Amino acid sequence: MTQPIPLGDPAMDREPETARGEVISVDEEGIRVRLDSDEVVLASGDASSVREGDRGLFLLDSAPSDGVRRASWISREPSDEPTSFDAEFDELQGALRHHRPAPRRAEEAAPSHTLDEERIEAWSKRVTTALSQLRKRRAKRLSEPTNDAT
Repeated sequence: MTQPIPLGDPAMDREPETARGEVISVDEEGIRVRLDSDEVVLASGDASSVREGDRGLFLLDSAPSDGVRRASWISREPSDEPTSFDAEFDELQGALRHHRPAPRRAEEAAPSHTLDEERIEAWSKRVTTALSQLRKRRAKRLSEPTNDAT
């Protein structure tokens, strides 16, 4: 049988307490957050997706356990600082936006023959030379008298 909750219990009548804060460390114990009131709490959540400096809105537990007050994420605030990828992307985008490539001269134009075409042409010349030598030798052999003793 459950115990009835007395009417007018102050714990039940209170609104859940929320506060904004900033992540100050991520370690084995959890995510430490400094609230805007300078109170440090231990937040629950996925530590792999959180980094120092992240800000958010937290739901605070009413009673501290082990002397450390606990909290849970309600929402995250977007970071004002761009990530290193975003900063590098913006820098490259700006450099490309203001870059005008120099016009290409005629001698700098792409070569009409590629390396593969040059190799094939060299092979074809060698084959043609070898074939003409074979034809000459065959003609020479056919024109020589044979020494058949019959």
